[in-house]
Amino acid sequence: MSKWDNGVRAWERQQGESEKAYEAFAIYRDMGPERSLRAVTGQLSKSLTLIARWSSKWDWPERVRQYDNSLEQEAYKKAVKSMTEMQTRHIKTAVLMQKKAVEALDKLNIAELSPKDIISLIKGGSTLERETRGSDPIIESRRKQEAVQGASGLADAIMEAWSKRKEGEND
Repeated sequence: MSKWDNGVRAWERQQGESEKAYEAFAIYRDMGPERSLRAVTGQLSKSLTLIARWSSKWDWPERVRQYDNSLEQEAYKKAVKSMTEMQTRHIKTAVLMQKKAVEALDKLNIAELSPKDIISLIKGGSTLERETRGSDPIIESRRKQEAVQGASGLADAIMEAWSKRKEGEND
């Protein structure tokens, strides 16, 4: 059982810790990465020997490590919450935009579209579908196999045609 398992967080005043010792610790704790015992002595006009004794007795390095970890955990939780809220907003916006786009598509008069417009719609829809579906490893693997087989088949056909042509030249 750790000495910090007494219901009091490590960076709070500990049972038996004097007010002055805790005040010195709080100054040390709040200095952040630039903290030093010498800086605490300068702020409190206390001897380095006394500050070092308090630091050792009350395990300041471990307490500030736990304090810093706690701050990092809180910052991480806030960042995750913020990211989740942003993603939720973006999804709602995207769904609304899609709904409006579909409504606009339904109102299009096909007869008024140019071939260029139709091609653009097809390409845009295809791109959106691919991006939405993501990369499927099974489909990608099959595509590669088909490409290799297609290339092999093409190479075989070329070789066969070349052979027939050569045979024809020799006759």
